[in-house]
Amino acid sequence: MTAQPEPTDNVVRLHVGGKEGKLTTPVGSHIPVRVYERGGDFLMLVLMLDAGDELSRDVVEPLLLEYVSPRGLVRFHGQGVIQERDLVRFDVSAAPEVTQRREFVRVPSIQQVEVAKAHGGDPIGAHAIDISGGGMLVSGADALPLGAHVRFSLNLGAGSAPIEGHAQVVRAGDEGRRALVFDEISRSDRQRLIHFVFERQREALAKVGRVIDHRSSG
Repeated sequence: MTAQPEPTDNVVRLHVGGKEGKLTTPVGSHIPVRVYERGGDFLMLVLMLDAGDELSRDVVEPLLLEYVSPRGLVRFHGQGVIQERDLVRFDVSAAPEVTQRREFVRVPSIQQVEVAKAHGGDPIGAHAIDISGGGMLVSGADALPLGAHVRFSLNLGAGSAPIEGHAQVVRAGDEGRRALVFDEISRSDRQRLIHFVFERQREALAKVGRVIDHRSSG
């Protein structure tokens, strides 16, 4: 008897290595996951840490899933069904929210940054003026020539490890400003940076909304 092919809906379509993401539980716990697509209304998640305490029930809801796609930061709301200890089926309850494109979205945010020539040289203390997932505009780095390859360490604030990597100076402006494009940055650091940019963007939009509401009620 000839075996029948498995229906397409039951075939797992995996990203290569999965996509790194974050699962937020109802009590606010953040669990790192890898996201694998399977169907239009659910995804498969592999837990990256032992989450026995956070996901001890068969069904957990509501959950928030976030990961970075080529379109930007994608957010899904839904519920999780534990298949195995480290495998969760995430059932999507609403259309995804795409909040930004990392290549283009920049936010003004003054952050301390150290930059130095990639092949030697003392670090220069400077400030990032605006930041995106693909680069930053730096003030106080006039010692860096156009085209220079540099290493950097970007401080995102207390309690957060710095973002480190390599970049190239692609534009030199007045007052010592240099535009840097990231050449080398770890996947986890880029994801943290994109989350930072998203939070700053959300805060700015919320501030604008409060101003509009105040003027409307005045």
